[in-house]
Amino acid sequence: MDRSTKLITISVAAFICYCNTLLGTFVFDDSEAIVKNKDVMPYTPILNIFKNDFWGTDITLNSSHKSYRPLTILSYRLNVLYSNKKLDAFQFHATNVILYGLLCLLSVPVFELFLKKSKYAMNIHDIAYYSSLLFTVHPVHTEVVAGLVGRADILSSVLFFIVILLYQKVRTSNGETAVVWFVISMVLTGCAVLFKETAISVLGLLIVYDIYRQKKKSTSWGEIFSFWLIVRSMAIILCGLAIMYYRFSIMNFEGPIFTSNDNPAGYAQHFFTRVFTYNYIYLLNFLLLIWPEWLCFDWSMGCIPLIESAWDIRAYFVISFWLMSIYLLYALMKKNYQNDILDARVMGVSLIVLPFLPASNLLFTVGFVIAERTLLLPSAGFCFLVIIGFRKLQQNSDNKKIYSIFFYTLLLIFTLRTILRNMSWLTEEKLFASALDVCPLNAKVHYNIAKIAADNSNKELASVKYKRAIELNPNYEQAMNNLANLLREDKKFEEAEVLLRRALTVRPNFAAAWMNLAIVLTNLNRTEEAEHCYKTAIKHRKKYPDCFYNLGNLYLDMKRNEDALKAWEMAVLYRPSHTAAWSNTLVLLDSLKKFEEVLELGRTALMHNPKSAALHFTFANSLGKMQQYEKAEGHFLEAILLNPENALYYSNLGVLYHRWGKILKAREMYKKALQIDPYSKSAVLNLKKLSKAQDRQ
Repeated sequence: MDRSTKLITISVAAFICYCNTLLGTFVFDDSEAIVKNKDVMPYTPILNIFKNDFWGTDITLNSSHKSYRPLTILSYRLNVLYSNKKLDAFQFHATNVILYGLLCLLSVPVFELFLKKSKYAMNIHDIAYYSSLLFTVHPVHTEVVAGLVGRADILSSVLFFIVILLYQKVRTSNGETAVVWFVISMVLTGCAVLFKETAISVLGLLIVYDIYRQKKKSTSWGEIFSFWLIVRSMAIILCGLAIMYYRFSIMNFEGPIFTSNDNPAGYAQHFFTRVFTYNYIYLLNFLLLIWPEWLCFDWSMGCIPLIESAWDIRAYFVISFWLMSIYLLYALMKKNYQNDILDARVMGVSLIVLPFLPASNLLFTVGFVIAERTLLLPSAGFCFLVIIGFRKLQQNSDNKKIYSIFFYTLLLIFTLRTILRNMSWLTEEKLFASALDVCPLNAKVHYNIAKIAADNSNKELASVKYKRAIELNPNYEQAMNNLANLLREDKKFEEAEVLLRRALTVRPNFAAAWMNLAIVLTNLNRTEEAEHCYKTAIKHRKKYPDCFYNLGNLYLDMKRNEDALKAWEMAVLYRPSHTAAWSNTLVLLDSLKKFEEVLELGRTALMHNPKSAALHFTFANSLGKMQQYEKAEGHFLEAILLNPENALYYSNLGVLYHRWGKILKAREMYKKALQIDPYSKSAVLNLKKLSKAQDRQ
């Protein structure tokens, strides 16, 4: 099989594995990172993507997740532009599949590079090809391909491989040429970090590769560490420090705020618990590479109980894992010293370990337990080692055909598993349901099922699942907040208040809970307490348009009109698309007969929200009262064009025509309103008035 055929085979394998993801939608984290993220849309200033985190929040705020991936967001914006400024899920998924295919193709020359001048050099092309093929179909990649937020991992990994390939030119060039290639490599490393932060680990791999690529085959470390190798390594370290300094300066040298819910082991008090639980998690990650049957979108909140006792049987699995790892590392290093300075297996191990380090909790505490996306690059090293071992067994066997049958059977099983796993990522309902099979004790899974049920108006299921989430995790403040909202909708205000106060005991700076508590207290006619809660919410989240909007509504009920106007002004300042705040402002100003302000603010509101039927309707009503009939008619017609099924729009346009003296048009609008809503009281009453007036004439 020639090289072109091999590359085509890998491309086809990638497409076969992931073509069914093209039918997918925006699921799980895609909603926050893409659908609700204004930085993705072309109308948002492009500089905002360099000021905000991956989720569209100002990265300097305490509430920010601190993940900084502006180039990934830029790729989403390009998808939106290509889709005529719409969020087309097909375009997003197609891009992910294409980028994944590119990553798989790039793995071939990377593996070949690792194999050069090693004892495996005779089989270099076959080992690289089969390693890439196994890597392509590995089911652990479904999260990064089927989940659109996984594009950050794919793009950073693409540059990760490109940097490795370019660095070879640094080693083989001299003088200025070497410097140019080095600069290009470091710039691309910086870009990779802007796709996803973990790409910084490529610098460590470059140093390892440089050491094991020395031409001198000697056991003397003095000969291995040549002057230029030390220079290159120091330059890499300095560039890495510069990239890290820039990265930390972006977020004001403040880390993200995680809780024990995100990573229980990271917040365990006892050293024994942390060590053994961490290592048990490493073992589970390794098992997912070997046999990726148990895949889950989220492994937090009780999915993996802590190892708190030496009598926990899992502790013995951890010890066995240590012993096996130590033995394999010893065997590898012993072979390395006895034979070659360069052993391709060392590069395979490095490709597993170094990219996984940022997720290991060794350098810093992370906000997850297991994340399958973190295994994308480590799985490349794993597949590389598997094929090296497989080829060695095959060569030493008398029946080589059995090994070939076994390998292709494994490829088929992995391909089918990948395709089936993709089906779970097509919709959130399927994704969350699949997680229950793996982590039935995961409170977050029940919470997400409850959210979907609530969005689908299945309040009964939502309530059951929220209660189950709280039962599994008594400190799950978000579940308490959402369950309280359901209780509030059912007018069970006292029960909602209890839950919200309990949530605030867990997290006193929970701004949304403070706002929701204020809404509950308003319904209980405890307005002073409600005002305090609204202000507390704003204290914890200064740019909180919904809270300002609700505070304005409270002031309106309290007859504090000026305070209401100021609150709504803040709401539209922080979110110019907040049409409800604009509408309330216009209605209140109209009632206060401040018509000049109505005209000015109405134009400003529509400038920000030209497609808002409600704003056109509200503005039209005000213009009608000012007897600016032609302008009012234009806005009524625009509102009807944007929302043709709203009977009230036709009815009020009829009133305008009635005042204007256009009786026939008024009658026509009233009748259209009644066609849409036969029980429209305003249309029936106005039509009767119109008929009586005509009878008198």
